[in-house]
Amino acid sequence: MTNISYYRSEKGKRYLDEVQDEAYARSSLHGDAWVDMDSRIPIHPVMLEMQHMMEDQESGSAYSTVSTSDSLLLSGIWRLKGGEAADPGDPAPATGWFGRKARASEGMRERWYDPEHSREDWLEISIPATVQQALMDLGFMEDPHWNTNTIDELEQYGSPQDIPVWFRRTRVECTEWWFATTFEVPKEWDGSRLSLEFDGIDYSGTVFLNGVSLGHHQGMFGGPVHDVTNLVRWNEANELVVRIDPAPQSWNGLMKPSPGFGWHYGHLISLGIWKDVRIRSQPDIALLDPYVVTRSFTSNEATLHIEFTADSSLVEQVSITIEGQIRLKTDKVRRETSSKNNPALGMKEQYESYEQSRFTAVITVPYGKSKFSTEVKLNNPKIWWPSGYGEQPLYELVLQVVSCEGTDRDADDMSNRSMGILNSAWTAESKSINTGAAFTSFAIRTIEMRPMIDTAPETDYRWKFVINGEPIFIKGANWCWPDVMLTTKEGQYERLLELARRGHVQMLRAWGGGIVETDEFYTLCDEKGIMVYQEFPLCWGPPDAPLTDLGVIDRQTVLSVKRLRNHPSLVMWGGGNENGPHGGADEGLFLVGKRCREYDPSRPFHRTDPWGGSAHNWNVYHGGEPLDEATLAMPSVFYGEFGIPSQTNVSSCLRYMPEDALSSFPPTEESRGWKAHFHQFGLKDIIKVMRYAAYGPIRNWFDYITYSQTAQGDAIRLTADIQRAGTGNNKSGYWYYKFTDSFPGHSWAVVDFYGTAKLSYYRAKQACRPQNAFITTTKLDGWQSGEMFHADLHLVNDSREILAEVTVQVRLYGSQLTEIMTWEYPALTAKPGRALCIDTLEIKLPETSCIAPFLMAVTLHAPNGSLISDQWYWFNAQPKTAELLAFEREHRHDANEYQGKDAEQAFMLYGNLSNAPLRELPCTSMEASAVYTDDNSGVIIIRNIGSMPAIRVMIHDFPEDWSCYLDDNDFGLLPGEERRIAFETGSEFRLSVITVSAWNASKVTIIHENFLEEKQTNA
Repeated sequence: MTNISYYRSEKGKRYLDEVQDEAYARSSLHGDAWVDMDSRIPIHPVMLEMQHMMEDQESGSAYSTVSTSDSLLLSGIWRLKGGEAADPGDPAPATGWFGRKARASEGMRERWYDPEHSREDWLEISIPATVQQALMDLGFMEDPHWNTNTIDELEQYGSPQDIPVWFRRTRVECTEWWFATTFEVPKEWDGSRLSLEFDGIDYSGTVFLNGVSLGHHQGMFGGPVHDVTNLVRWNEANELVVRIDPAPQSWNGLMKPSPGFGWHYGHLISLGIWKDVRIRSQPDIALLDPYVVTRSFTSNEATLHIEFTADSSLVEQVSITIEGQIRLKTDKVRRETSSKNNPALGMKEQYESYEQSRFTAVITVPYGKSKFSTEVKLNNPKIWWPSGYGEQPLYELVLQVVSCEGTDRDADDMSNRSMGILNSAWTAESKSINTGAAFTSFAIRTIEMRPMIDTAPETDYRWKFVINGEPIFIKGANWCWPDVMLTTKEGQYERLLELARRGHVQMLRAWGGGIVETDEFYTLCDEKGIMVYQEFPLCWGPPDAPLTDLGVIDRQTVLSVKRLRNHPSLVMWGGGNENGPHGGADEGLFLVGKRCREYDPSRPFHRTDPWGGSAHNWNVYHGGEPLDEATLAMPSVFYGEFGIPSQTNVSSCLRYMPEDALSSFPPTEESRGWKAHFHQFGLKDIIKVMRYAAYGPIRNWFDYITYSQTAQGDAIRLTADIQRAGTGNNKSGYWYYKFTDSFPGHSWAVVDFYGTAKLSYYRAKQACRPQNAFITTTKLDGWQSGEMFHADLHLVNDSREILAEVTVQVRLYGSQLTEIMTWEYPALTAKPGRALCIDTLEIKLPETSCIAPFLMAVTLHAPNGSLISDQWYWFNAQPKTAELLAFEREHRHDANEYQGKDAEQAFMLYGNLSNAPLRELPCTSMEASAVYTDDNSGVIIIRNIGSMPAIRVMIHDFPEDWSCYLDDNDFGLLPGEERRIAFETGSEFRLSVITVSAWNASKVTIIHENFLEEKQTNA
């Protein structure tokens, strides 16, 4: 491994990081011979000649033409046909001596790969696409997300019929799918080496060119790449055919997203060509795989470690001069030409004034691949920070060959070179040599992991995240890829990641049940300052080889690491989700870790999560244990998963269920459409949630939606508060489960499949505010009259600046919303990256009638009086009867499944609760207005004009278009308090009617005309 490390060794101490690194270094385990050979190529250090210059827009020297291999994009219109899959025979392989005889697939029998085969009856589709999305777009497949469509298909046609229905495969998934297109090779490529490159085949298949098989491929995160120099036809059409195998029966041991296989909710196993395809003209000498790591930096200078590979197809050894350029990307870049496939292709950019570093190096390149490394000094570096800690400046690195030994270059050419105009071919020993350039985007930032106070040597990872020397408490969430059909809609990633940024999510765990995320995802995370922990999609203990193909894992891991390792947002790799204790499953996980540490030693690798000090708390929800007890009983330095599910908003329900379904509650075993959108397709999903959401009788879907989203937000906040109380001490962060969905339905996401934020999104956002005042206490319910109530009051500052002269106020309200007690703490100061325990609040609780329920408001104000944060807590807010409590105690862990009569009893008990304490508080009144401050944004102004606090103030009917954002929702207002809630709408979108209400205040309507009048008045 390259001598780069994300941790500093301590004399006499070894943590799990060192233990694993030593094991990787000793091991010779590999799955693929090519990858292993590539990993063993020595890295040669080279010396540089440096130049630093300030380019000037007027001089013309800011122009730079970068030449690299030419590329022909083959994505676009293709043809598609499905056929009967191959039968391996029984037993397989069968020779006909006994058992069922093997049979080739329909496509192979009929030679669908033959260029002469007629494809007039094949469907016309657009690639990239999954089969399911293509068929649905053409009307040949019902929307699998709608109502009972999927369960109908699985029950009637699912295979094999002898296993549970949701684990069967649909007809589409059991079919072999054939894709075909034609292309012509540009005449100017004559004499070049040509490669055929796939960015993503899902999951496996065979490629044919002009009737010739190029071989079989497995793995959806890159490849195959084939040399097709001797197979292409010149001056005529070439026939490219791809056969996609039927879907595998299980994800286990495959790097493939797992929820679509029917264990979670929804069922759809994606198949297809889901990323781009291209033909590329390869140069004689190519520069590949640039890798940039920030060694160190000061305000004046950064030291960068750069590695790259030179790949030569020349028989003779040559000496070449490499020129590198590093330049700051700015908002004023004007791209005259660009390429979707390769940003360096034909790129010509003009920058305003910027600092540029240029360097050269002379290297000797033999036939094949050679690896090189060097260090570059960059003056006046601009530093990339996570969101909330600073800006996110990005740099570009371009490496290109500018001369070759024995080359005669005329004066004009040298003049062009001095202006930055570089040629890609020249004469050397009477031969024309073509070269390719390497391009990457990167940022200047450092990662270090340090041990926490209680880190156990040998068994625990270092869990303190230190970015640019600044310890950072991680406020994060689990991320689920946006669409099981892998057909991301335009603007979808932007919508979801912008909601994450606005929701103060600093890190996303790209969960190991999903995918290795796309370039678009990582580019947006780079720009928004959202850090990422990327797990490989290996879940729940992949079996050891040969059931897990180590060759596929090896290739897919290295392709993914090389593709993503320069993104500053990527801060950690992981082997997958909940892979359990060491055992037979460790071959695949070990190999992933070995390759991550070999090809990207600058970042930590965690074998799985939870592991080495982190925790997943599923005693809550799955185990049915009380939220407060279960969380306090499982302290952890880092929480990797926690939370409960909730139902989507009514507007989203109507996108996957018919309207009349909302009139039927509770669901029954016959409610097939609802069950198809529940976790594990059973009534137990919502019954498990109701024990945490029993704020009142649950007798209809509308109450359940509100209560479940309320409980979900409160569950996230409780663990977040406990973790944040240890900031700078014994806690390092959390990822709540989860932020997004790949299916529509009842789930743990705070933003649903359609990009709509639930109420729980706003509670999570409030809990993640960078500066926050909050409480932690031992329980939420069960407080008795005469008991001593106590809560610890905390102030936390997750920023780089001192939080000075702030004021924290705490108000305790009784059941009649009269103040029982008020605490005030003026002139407080919190250091960066620290939590301060201000006080332990104690009070003897009054009579029962005053504390059923009681509430607490915690506010944090700046020195000028402006509100920084507020948190509202409620206690004794769930009116559970003794019978219901006894029923819940009976249904814990294995008994928490609710079969038959148990489900009926549960719905009866929760539906018959006598009251809703938080909705029966003394009333106040509100008024609301709105002002557009410009064409696309404004504020909604809400005033509590009554004498009581307004509890759970909610803005309703705010548009759900992806261009619309609301800054806050579901909050409290003190008597007389005014809150200004910022909003944004797209340029083609205007607010219409919206309403505002509280649980103790009547609904107030704001209509569109009022907005226009106020806007005109202000103008």
